[in-house]
Amino acid sequence: MMKKNLILGVVLLPVLAYSQVGINTRTPRKNLHVNGSLQITNELNVGGDARTAGSAGTPGQVLKSNGPGLAPTWQNVAGVPNATGTVIALNGEFIIAQEIVVQLTADYTVPPAGNAGLFIGNLTNEIIDNENRYSGTSIGNSFTIPADGVFQIKMNAQLSTDNGSVPVIGIWDDTANRWVACVNDYFSTPTGGLQTYTLITSIPMTASSTYSFRLANTVSTVVKYVSTGITGAGPITQISLKRLK
Repeated sequence: MMKKNLILGVVLLPVLAYSQVGINTRTPRKNLHVNGSLQITNELNVGGDARTAGSAGTPGQVLKSNGPGLAPTWQNVAGVPNATGTVIALNGEFIIAQEIVVQLTADYTVPPAGNAGLFIGNLTNEIIDNENRYSGTSIGNSFTIPADGVFQIKMNAQLSTDNGSVPVIGIWDDTANRWVACVNDYFSTPTGGLQTYTLITSIPMTASSTYSFRLANTVSTVVKYVSTGITGAGPITQISLKRLK
């Protein structure tokens, strides 16, 4: 009798060891098949092996599938939880795109300058600076980016200068000492009048450089803070930068 039990145990042991378990189903499709809801009152560990426990992730992460036959992994949803900005997909992950939006807080006069131009001061009304990479004062400005990427640039500036001059506005790479994006146009209005300059483009930028918003002209140029007219008044000069990829 003992011999028969031993033989039966040897036969059934592999079946029990490698069988699939079904809860509320008679035809389990995986090692554990639950037909119904699941309640977990503690951490959920994924990955690992026979010697090490799987990862429980960190607060705020979500579970991401890695496809058939691979353990899922915990991933960050979108960068810093309290960041303000646009969510973009980058290298298979969601992040908050770096964004800077600034406005003048008072008119600023840029004296005559050569090709390199001079800093635009008074860009101190920071609407958005979600990476804390921008610095603006009454006489200058600068910013950096945390990682290489392609950025959209929008500059809208109302200028007052001499008729016939050719002002340039744009972004200057302080490290490489060159323009990386700029627009220039003949100032066709009478001297002392107003003309709006707009730059909209997308350019690659690098984390190794420091950048600044600048203006160049052969004569003194005033960058206007507010536009006024019969319909009212409001901020006119605004500059924005946003990462696209």
